Amino acid sequence: MKRELIADICVALIMLLFSYTAINKLLDYHRFAFQMKQSPFSLMKITAPFLGWILPMVEGLLVLTLFFARYRLTGLYGAVILLLVFEIYITGMLLSGLDLPCSCGGIISKLSWRQHLIFNALFIVIGLIPLVILEKQKLDVPSGKYK
Repeated sequence: MKRELIADICVALIMLLFSYTAINKLLDYHRFAFQMKQSPFSLMKITAPFLGWILPMVEGLLVLTLFFARYRLTGLYGAVILLLVFEIYITGMLLSGLDLPCSCGGIISKLSWRQHLIFNALFIVIGLIPLVILEKQKLDVPSGKYK
């Protein structure tokens, strides 16, 4: 019971994060796409207009999958993978040495790149906690078979 509550809280936090960032990106699409175009990565410059729509849509889709218990595990895997991709991007921005603004939107864009790296790492852990709990529940311990 306690594990399920912890998992639910973690899932709710990820849903809140992705809802918030998706809405901010869509509401301020032009700024989001413009800031992505300033990225030191060539692929980002080319795909910024496309990613400006796709990223918030993916975040919204992940929120929907997390909302329904049947798809929650898939949504958690997707959320953690997306957070890992963001973490790689943030690391690249830090290593580039450029002082470019974050294109995340809202209050999160006020974080420095180092703070953003820590914030993202925290949410990766928050995403892994319910993954471990749900995977453990899926496994029937005595027989070692999936339920």
